[in-house]
Amino acid sequence: METTIPLELSDIQYEDATYHAAVCHRCGTKIYPAEHLEPHLDRHQLKDLYLEGELKKLQFAMARMR
Repeated sequence: METTIPLELSDIQYEDATYHAAVCHRCGTKIYPAEHLEPHLDRHQLKDLYLEGELKKLQFAMARMR
């Protein structure tokens, strides 16, 4: 099942050219081209999973110290 990502668009102006970019709702970064927004959000999710795993390790270590 594929989820849809609400696409907030913004423009990047550079040397008399305007590029249509997507805006990441988590970090506010403008992503050009807009098709690269999904891989960018995947990286956010991977980072969240990594941090969750590290937190579980820390909680386990703290529980053993008690």
